[in-house]
Amino acid sequence: MGAIHLKCLERWLEESNRNSCELCGYEFQIERTPRYKVLRSIIVWLCLNQDEHQMYVRNVKADLLRCLIVIPVTIACSYICVVAADFYAMNNYDNFPPARWTTCSLLSMMALLILSFFVWIYMTLQYHQKAWFHWWQKSSIVKIINLTRKNAVLEIRNEKRNIEI
Repeated sequence: MGAIHLKCLERWLEESNRNSCELCGYEFQIERTPRYKVLRSIIVWLCLNQDEHQMYVRNVKADLLRCLIVIPVTIACSYICVVAADFYAMNNYDNFPPARWTTCSLLSMMALLILSFFVWIYMTLQYHQKAWFHWWQKSSIVKIINLTRKNAVLEIRNEKRNIEI
């Protein structure tokens, strides 16, 4: 392999999201700086029009729609459970043991519903955060520092000698 443009090498390292050569394993000393600040990067990520990126944006939109549906349903079901549990608890059903179990069951069901809702929200946010963070890292600007052709060739030769010995 012959000479390579420094800008082309930096762009290749930027696009591949690597710090080393895929052929020989040479570790480049690089400096990554984010192209966008955090808030701006989220907006850019949501508005990006690349074919491979559209799946993530579609998933975000679908999860927002699901959230708009699930939040009112969760609130309504929780309200119904609390009202029904209060009804069974306030009326004197002392001689009717299933009423006490019904109250406990309704409150347990409400707690389980709310817990599962928050677990779903957490997992959804974590998935989208990982997808965004991977894109944010990949879109950072890469600058190679301390690269001279002589140093790179000598280090590669030394690594090959160490492997052969």
